[in-house]
Amino acid sequence: MLVSDESLHQKTDATSVARWLALCLVLLGAFVGMSLVIAAIGLLPGDVPLHDEILKGRGTGLHAIARWVDYGGKWIVLAPAMALLFVWSRAARRHWWLWCALMPIGGAVEQAFKFLVGRPRPRGVNWGFPSGHVTAAATFAVILLYIMTRERVTPAARGLLTALAIVLVAAVGFARVLLNAHWPTDVLGGILLGAGCAAAGAWWDARHPGTAQPARPRAVNGALEIGG
Repeated sequence: MLVSDESLHQKTDATSVARWLALCLVLLGAFVGMSLVIAAIGLLPGDVPLHDEILKGRGTGLHAIARWVDYGGKWIVLAPAMALLFVWSRAARRHWWLWCALMPIGGAVEQAFKFLVGRPRPRGVNWGFPSGHVTAAATFAVILLYIMTRERVTPAARGLLTALAIVLVAAVGFARVLLNAHWPTDVLGGILLGAGCAAAGAWWDARHPGTAQPARPRAVNGALEIGG
């Protein structure tokens, strides 16, 4: 019986392409739908009470920590993090321009929706939906999660990096509300937009896996197996 590792790899890639496309459409669809609702009615139920509850931490040690965590959504942290990702991952370097482009693209979409939705921040200065800091952090986090699927990563390392990605987005989002810069749904909108943009990039990357290595025939238990 002939067994082809290349055929199995192609089937796996097709499944990955479909999953990332579905995730992209769901996230961006939810973001657009949320934007329409907010543009129509403004604050959503729960925005004010949750915002006020989080603001109770102002003036405490948590508030001081939030000022530092806030950098997690800025280029001063995300640019070096992206550089480290390229150093570590050959898969990330293959389409490095794609991952680098996602950050400014997400930022441009975020700015456009700020203008289109037109919902003021809690302080009433400038537009706030969606959060730019959270959009950037979520974009990087999902890029990292995708790249891990293209590399051989131990379960322990995978679990640690996944936890760090989730904590980064959650911490930046919490900090933006605690610093009175955004409403909670600004944060949720940033998560949907950033993750959706990164999922779109992951879909494109999965569709263009590069040139496969030629199969090398070898004998296994008396049968010919074709492996990469």
